[in-house]
Amino acid sequence: MSLPLYAYALRTAKPRQVVARALAPVRRRRFPERPVPAFAPLAGPVRLWRSSAFEPAVLAGTGGERLRSFHAHYGDDMLRLARAGDVVAALADARAWIAANPPSPGDAWHAYTTSTRAGNWIAAAGLEPRVAEPDVVASLWRQLLHVAVNVEDGVLGNHVVRNARALVLGGAAFGDQALARLGRRLLERELPEQILPDGGHYERSPVYHLVVLRDLLEIDAAVPGIVPASTLESMRRFAAALCRPDGAPALFNDGGLDLAPALVLGDPLQGATVFADTGYVVLRDGPLWLAFDCGLPAPAFLPAHAHADALSFQLWWDGRPVVVDPGTYTYEAGRARNWFRGTAAHSTVALDGRDQFRLWGSFRSGPLPRVELVEATSVRLVACVDWPGVRHRRTIELLGNGVVGVTDDLVGPGTHDVLSSLPLGDGLAAIEPVGMLAASQEGRWRSERFFEREAGRALVQRGRLRLPATIGWTIRC
Repeated sequence: MSLPLYAYALRTAKPRQVVARALAPVRRRRFPERPVPAFAPLAGPVRLWRSSAFEPAVLAGTGGERLRSFHAHYGDDMLRLARAGDVVAALADARAWIAANPPSPGDAWHAYTTSTRAGNWIAAAGLEPRVAEPDVVASLWRQLLHVAVNVEDGVLGNHVVRNARALVLGGAAFGDQALARLGRRLLERELPEQILPDGGHYERSPVYHLVVLRDLLEIDAAVPGIVPASTLESMRRFAAALCRPDGAPALFNDGGLDLAPALVLGDPLQGATVFADTGYVVLRDGPLWLAFDCGLPAPAFLPAHAHADALSFQLWWDGRPVVVDPGTYTYEAGRARNWFRGTAAHSTVALDGRDQFRLWGSFRSGPLPRVELVEATSVRLVACVDWPGVRHRRTIELLGNGVVGVTDDLVGPGTHDVLSSLPLGDGLAAIEPVGMLAASQEGRWRSERFFEREAGRALVQRGRLRLPATIGWTIRC
């Protein structure tokens, strides 16, 4: 990869990210040992642990992807067995993991997998205290000590919240003030930045927003008062608004439905709900639901889960999807990862065969574009994204009787290859192109769950236009 992209990544990283990445090769080899304190199962989060929010994720198919490796070490099976009341099998699962995974650098002892597993083992012990046998408790203690010296400041985002979850729960269960203080300090440092004023999580993924919210609800149930009540309430409001009519989160940016925990969120508001800080607007008008992506793709220092999909939208009518997001499919670097992240896959406009920003590796990017929300009412949305030398201004209007108008004004010099896409769901609608480009239908992949994709279709306008030019769509639901 080119030197300018590495230079950009270094320039936009936070200082603590740079330091943490430099020290990571040493820290990940540290497996501290200290006498094991007395362990007391936690009771506060038991109701949450028994709820559907803690049903384990099941990934489709088989393969060697790293996400599968991570999930294999999350401790989901032990928690699932404890939720079912099968103490013998839960203990056997924990002991098998301990025997197969002595402390060593690798995915089994990665700070994220270890944090997840530690939290899940603590949950299992809260549900079934008999699983807290000495060998399990001793391993759990060492896992927590490893997390404490491997907080993921090199990544930040939801990973650090997951670290804090393990440390707070572990500190409470073992009565260890050092772990508890570290977890609390992480939350005090991170939450004011990660949770934006409108309640959205700064990684701009509705799926990961739910993952972070579940961690915070669990922390609050275990140790009330650490997470501000106002933070939890604003996050619930955001999550409820970004839920589709089927109750699942809108799949903007990374995330699959298999990763999204089922949380009790409350009823969303009708009309227009604007999240100007996070960059989403949701319209609810009777049978119509429309979500519009009109903000920054991600923090510049953390583009890991960003898709190049500014000004894309998702549209449902009468409970059925009409215009959809393509999803994510995989985190493995390569053509599939780039396609699902790329501009051409989404319900927006791509220029000259490029993406709105450079995608590289699994989780990195070049400079992110400027995106601006100009207007948001219950019947009209306007936003802009800047390409090099070209401004794309999109207007979405509710014209009544189930008609949605989409107008794309492209302003700038010269002639450009233009591609406007509408990935289609199975909802019925009559869709006509607006402007100089004819519409055609083509096959597209759609993936709402990891490693599972299905053949879909999209309407596209494709051609070469001299700017300024106007194209768009009329959608009659």
